[in-house]
Amino acid sequence: MRRTCLPGAVALIAPVLLALVLPLAAEQSQWRARGTEQFRILYRPADEDQARIAQRAAIVALRRLQQALDIKLEDRIQIKLCHTQSEFNEFVGEEAPPWIMGRAFPAQNLVVVKALGPQRIGKLVAHELCHIVLQHKLDQTGAPDPRWLHEGLAKYATEDLPMEDQQILSQAVAAHKLLNFDELEKAFAGPVEKVNLAYAQSYTLVRYLTQLNPGEGVGEFLEELGQVGDVERALVRAYHQPVAQLEQQWLAQVRRVYMGRGIMDKYGAIIWTGMVGLFLVVVVVKLFRARVIRRRMQQEEQLRQLAEAGGEDQSLDSQEAEQ
Repeated sequence: MRRTCLPGAVALIAPVLLALVLPLAAEQSQWRARGTEQFRILYRPADEDQARIAQRAAIVALRRLQQALDIKLEDRIQIKLCHTQSEFNEFVGEEAPPWIMGRAFPAQNLVVVKALGPQRIGKLVAHELCHIVLQHKLDQTGAPDPRWLHEGLAKYATEDLPMEDQQILSQAVAAHKLLNFDELEKAFAGPVEKVNLAYAQSYTLVRYLTQLNPGEGVGEFLEELGQVGDVERALVRAYHQPVAQLEQQWLAQVRRVYMGRGIMDKYGAIIWTGMVGLFLVVVVVKLFRARVIRRRMQQEEQLRQLAEAGGEDQSLDSQEAEQ
């Protein structure tokens, strides 16, 4: 009987397998870097695609934030994309709850985020960068931090307002439930529907104030806020208009931008049903007309055949008479 040398075969194959596997494992465990003069992203090779998306989002966010806050960052920001929860915990320095997706550390110019996938990583990076840039501006001016400004800037940094926020605004416009200045800050402590509306409207307020002063955005407002410590007085001093006028113009812009979308949200089903009904009516009318035309053509064909048959009968009668 022949005996197989299994241990010997394993001993021969194992080094080969290790030689193939270990370099791959080592490569995946290494960190890669990409970025610009303003930021540097560290990531695992498996997250290459997400790192590209994060880089594009960071470029847009830093440009918009620095312009909106009238600030120029001097130190480079480091952004770490964590592939696992354990990596995230290591960099934030604690056992973070699993629902925490990102942290910003302004004093260290550090952003730590989880690699959540291509659909979410861009907005997450932009949001955390907002905390860094805004805190630097607050440190410069000594201004307090209104909640609407912080949350509005975080959404403004991503450039595009999410569709769900657009729907929230359109529904509020259609229902005449937009928040005014006094209601906006308080709404963050209210029921969930008020909180969601406050987040969305904060974006529109930051965008409106930035458009009023494209050169300095809300930077001058924060400088005034640092001096007087009162939001309404700072708004008047920065934009040279009464608060009531600013509020009226801001809400008018929100209604103008989202009114049509609100009508579509509210009456979209009715309009769609009407269009489908109209289409069916047109189809039925066309089918009826085609049927009438086809019947008329058949009748004309029958009359023609009868006329031809009558002509042949007359010709035969004439021939018989001649004979």
